[in-house]
Amino acid sequence: MEDVALKGTALFDNDNFTEEALAHYQEQLTFIQEEKRRLKKIREVGTSKSETGALAVNIGFILERLAPTLDTFPYNHNDCRSLFDPIDYVIFEGLSKKGRVEKIIFTDIKTGRARLKPRQKEIKSAIETKKLFLKKY
Repeated sequence: MEDVALKGTALFDNDNFTEEALAHYQEQLTFIQEEKRRLKKIREVGTSKSETGALAVNIGFILERLAPTLDTFPYNHNDCRSLFDPIDYVIFEGLSKKGRVEKIIFTDIKTGRARLKPRQKEIKSAIETKKLFLKKY
């Protein structure tokens, strides 16, 4: 460590800044203010993304319950039986109009870019590999 002679230093207090110290102080103050603004923006974006995501999920839940009543829904709403978990509907196509089941359709309503969850993929796989059974107890 090197010895420092006090008479060769520029001492100051809160009321007596040297120009060099004042410039450094202003630099640091500006940096702190910019960081505060940057962090505030990050917080705002994070909060709005969370709120938007939660809103999208809630709207999705509402839409999946209303879907059979929409004109664009391809099945007769009277043929639909709701489960909502792990899939939304089992549709007994033909039951209400013809009095007989022509097909059984498992369907899940998705909005936006939503994808099947792992459990739903397992159900899809079981259907595709014809691992379906009717058991009477």
